[in-house]
Amino acid sequence: MEVSLERAMRISGLNAQYDRHAKNLLSQKIVLAYILVNAVSEFAGLEPEDVIPLIEGDPEVSMIPVNPGETNSPEEEKSGALREIASAIDGCSTESGIPYEGRITYDVRFFVRVPGKEEKVKIIVDLEAQKNFYPGYDLVTRGVFYTSRMISAQLDTEFVIPHYNDIKKVYSIWICMNSPQKARNTITEFCMEKRNIVGNSGDLGRYDLLSVIMVGLPEKLTEEGRELKLHRLLGTLFSDRMPVDRKKEILSQEFGISMTLDWERSVNIMCNLSEAIEERGIEKGIKTGLEKGIESGVKALIETCMELDVSREDTLIRLVQKFSMTKENAERYLNQYWNKV
Repeated sequence: MEVSLERAMRISGLNAQYDRHAKNLLSQKIVLAYILVNAVSEFAGLEPEDVIPLIEGDPEVSMIPVNPGETNSPEEEKSGALREIASAIDGCSTESGIPYEGRITYDVRFFVRVPGKEEKVKIIVDLEAQKNFYPGYDLVTRGVFYTSRMISAQLDTEFVIPHYNDIKKVYSIWICMNSPQKARNTITEFCMEKRNIVGNSGDLGRYDLLSVIMVGLPEKLTEEGRELKLHRLLGTLFSDRMPVDRKKEILSQEFGISMTLDWERSVNIMCNLSEAIEERGIEKGIKTGLEKGIESGVKALIETCMELDVSREDTLIRLVQKFSMTKENAERYLNQYWNKV
């Protein structure tokens, strides 16, 4: 029991380090600009270099809680009048008055100005890096919750009642790594749309205030092509199999991005952590399963590989090697347990 707990703590720590470096890579403004140009309608047709100046300040990485009631400063809590004064100041809202909820933070959150507008129009973007496509609930539902919180949290910071027209539009963009086959190389948007049920009312005001965008990355690096340029960029950044020199070559030649020493360090650390997380997790899964028999060991390995986002092809190889079984038998076990455990 103690050994298992120790391993679990080690893997948990490695995961936290991996996530931190992944978020830091995503928070680079040139990466954010590529995401906006390829996934957000307000920036379609622009060059990433033209979008960078529109991103305000430094993106917030794992700083702002999703749930309310946790980040008020004592000064903000003194009176509603003080919050109304604060509403005149630009910045991300960190407050909404419901206490005692668990702490969940946005991965990367930032303000960006909308191009081509005479007045200063801004939107708020939340960017999430998601390794597990099936965490036990639908990711898009969580995205809807995040955008709803980003709307409600603007009260007394971006707008005051009854000036609802001052609400900023919000996006929650999910970068889904190792997506299932149906979601690979896709970008899907979920948003509010007007539907006339009886008659046509015409324009009644703003309603397109929230949008959830899912970017599905494949297991293998996407081939070059304009339509899937974003997938190739993100696939290059987050690949745990590609040498860093190859990553630098692709980023430089195809995207005009020079990898700084800080970037290179984060990429190197992520690759090493990914291998360590995978090996320790699989070792734990196999040992736990083998204590109950070969069948349980096979199931444990498959389950662990799925949790760690190991590809089906690599899992097949591990089954053959770890249990000295034929490829046909390994395929049979995969068909039996893959996506079902």
